[in-house]
Amino acid sequence: MVALIMLKTGVFPRFLFALAIMIALPVSSPAQLVIGQYEDEAPLRTWNTFGLATAASTGRGDTMLAQADDCSAALSNPALLAGLPRLTFSLNGSYSGSSMFRYSIINTGVLFSERNQGVGVWALDFGGISVRFRGWTVAVSAALSELYDRPQAYVKTIYGGVTYSSLQFDQSGFLRTINLAIARNLGCRFQAGLGVNFVGGELHRTIQDEYFQDGFSISQRVNQSFSGFYLNGGLRARVSERFDLALAFRTAFNKKSSGKSEFRYQASSAGTDIIIDDASDDAYHQPWAAGIGARYSLSARFRLFGDLTYFHWSGYKVDYFGEDERRDFQDTFKAAAGVEYVLGLGLFGHQASIPLRFGLAYDRQPMRSPRSAYAIFTIGTGIHIGKLAFDIGGQFGRESGSGRRLETARICVSLSAGL
Repeated sequence: MVALIMLKTGVFPRFLFALAIMIALPVSSPAQLVIGQYEDEAPLRTWNTFGLATAASTGRGDTMLAQADDCSAALSNPALLAGLPRLTFSLNGSYSGSSMFRYSIINTGVLFSERNQGVGVWALDFGGISVRFRGWTVAVSAALSELYDRPQAYVKTIYGGVTYSSLQFDQSGFLRTINLAIARNLGCRFQAGLGVNFVGGELHRTIQDEYFQDGFSISQRVNQSFSGFYLNGGLRARVSERFDLALAFRTAFNKKSSGKSEFRYQASSAGTDIIIDDASDDAYHQPWAAGIGARYSLSARFRLFGDLTYFHWSGYKVDYFGEDERRDFQDTFKAAAGVEYVLGLGLFGHQASIPLRFGLAYDRQPMRSPRSAYAIFTIGTGIHIGKLAFDIGGQFGRESGSGRRLETARICVSLSAGL
C-alpha cells in the first residue's frame, strides 16, 4: 500500500540536500528521536511475538499456550504436540495491517504528515506437519514470524507548475522461522516438548531524493540479511479433568545481521557519480520470553482460555553498522483471554461442528516513552467435518499512549487435517 504524504509548505532545496545527506548515513545519531514501536527493525503490529497464532488461536484472543489447534503449537508450546492426532497437516494465510505516524524519515525531521499512514501485507505465514511414532511426536514447520514493512512515501516539490524535486521512501522485510520440535506424554497428566528454531530473513530500505531541474540525485540503500538460532520448550499439566495448566519459554538469542549500505550522489550534467559503500556484521540481541497458559472446560462444548507472556526487553541491544544503538526499553507483558463454544450439527449427511470464538488482549509495548499499549478484540469461527478443519479468525487493536490512536488488524484463514 502506498501512502501519499503531502508537505504543508515548500522546502528550500539546499536544506533538503543537507538533510538527505544526514539521513543517508548508515549510523544514527545518539541524540536521534526515539521512535518507539516503529524503529526500523520493529516488527509490524507489535514487538511482542511469541510463536505464531493461526486462525483458531487468533479468534480466542491469541491464546495458544494451553491448547493445540494444529501443529503451529510447536512454535509457542511444543509440549502440546503430544495431544494431537497421529498425523497432522496445517496451512495458515493472513493479512496483517497497521497504522503508523512516526517512523524512519516520516515525522522525525524530514517529512511531515498530519495523518497516520497505513500498510498491509498478505502472506502464507505458516505450514507444518506432525507425526507420532512410538509415543514421540515430531513436528516440522515454517512460519513468517515477523514483518518489517512500512508505508511507502512519495513527495513532489512543485514550483510554478513544474516538478522540481521528489523524495521517495520504501522499506520491506521479513523474518522466517524453521522449527523442529519433539514432544512426549509423561504419564497421564503431563506432556513435555522442546523445539529447535532457525531464523533467517531480510530487510530492504531505500531513500531516493531527486532534483530534476538541477540534474542530480541522492540515494541511500540498506540491505540486511538475518540469521539466528534459539530453543523453545514447554510443559502441560492436567490438573483436573476440566483444568489444564501450561508453561512455555523461549531462550534469548542473537539475530545476526549481515548488512550493506550504499550512499550515491549522481550529477548527470557534470558527469559525476560518487558511491560510498559500507558493510558490517552486526546483531540484534533478542530477549528471552516465558509464558503461562490455562484452559478450563465448563462443559464438553464450552471452554475458557488465558495466557500471560513476559518479555525481557530490558536486555534488548542493537548493533547497527558497528555502533551501539540506543533503545530505552523495559520488560513488558502480553495478557490474553478467550472463550470457545462449539455448536454441533448435521451437514450433507456428516456430523460437523462450528466453533464460536471471542477474545480480548492487552499488549504492552516495551519502550519507556511513550508508554504505549494495544487493546485488542478478537473474533473467530470455522467448520470442522470429520478429520478436516477450516477456521477463520480476526483481531483488531487500538493503541493508547502515543496520542495518535494507532490501529492494527490481522485476519487469518487456516486449513488443517488430523489422521
